[in-house]
Amino acid sequence: MNKWIKSCSIALLAITCVVNACSEATPAETASPMLWKVTSDNNTSYLFGTMHVSHPSVTTLKPAVEDAFSKSDAIFTELKESQFDLTAKVVELGMLPSGTKLDHVIPSDMYSKLKGIVESNNMSMMQFDIFHPWMASMQLQLIDAMPYMKGIPLDMQLTNRAHEEKKEVGGIETIEEQMAALAYGTDEEQIHLLGIAIDKMIEDADNETSAIEIMLGDYILGDIEALWDSVASDLVGADEIQLAYIDALLTKRNVNMAARIDKRITSHPESTTFFAFGALHFAGPDGVNQLLKNMGYKVERVIR
Repeated sequence: MNKWIKSCSIALLAITCVVNACSEATPAETASPMLWKVTSDNNTSYLFGTMHVSHPSVTTLKPAVEDAFSKSDAIFTELKESQFDLTAKVVELGMLPSGTKLDHVIPSDMYSKLKGIVESNNMSMMQFDIFHPWMASMQLQLIDAMPYMKGIPLDMQLTNRAHEEKKEVGGIETIEEQMAALAYGTDEEQIHLLGIAIDKMIEDADNETSAIEIMLGDYILGDIEALWDSVASDLVGADEIQLAYIDALLTKRNVNMAARIDKRITSHPESTTFFAFGALHFAGPDGVNQLLKNMGYKVERVIR
């Protein structure tokens, strides 16, 4: 379930293999961007779905996105804070109390499985032992994405450009709100979710599949329906804890995002605002775009 973190957020094969395989059917250069135009009686703004990676296949914006960004005088991402501030907060909240290690917290068989995954990826358990189970789960899911996170991720690139171009910069959530969703549940529930993430990663490795790889290919092709299908398939057979986590991480945040977008547009009708969030926030029946449409806004996908 943590693949949503990359508000997302997860072994990657060579990205060129993904792009080329998908391009045989639909060339990536002709795919629609993850971009929606939102209009009301007195305002026009934009929604843009991102992936939290730095690979050029994601960070190279299509002309329609560049045009929307250029027309906008305000850029709002999920968080206003810098990547440094976010990382510091995540580490602060994610660390176990001094003197406590992860193997003191989770079952020994779960720890052994996790250690096997970590060491098979040439990493040290020292990087995991200091974290709460929810943070260890995040770190685990990021292993596959690390080759594509070596530079500045797309969201931060957009924020940096906005500062350089003297646009207004804002965030739709607070760090505390986002961390509360990521760290959802009691200690027992977080351990349960970590166990599911470990088993899923082992299963994917055995089947030589990668959720991140599949999602990245769908994103490059602009296939929002396929992105949602990958999420919906994970819901099949999900238990109550998983469903509650999904609700906290995606559904409830979507409702808050839509309400705050509405508030922003209503209070600043003269401003064209470019809202850039993780693409999965615009997928499915409760996506932010659909919620805004339900509020009475005209929401149109920008095809090219």
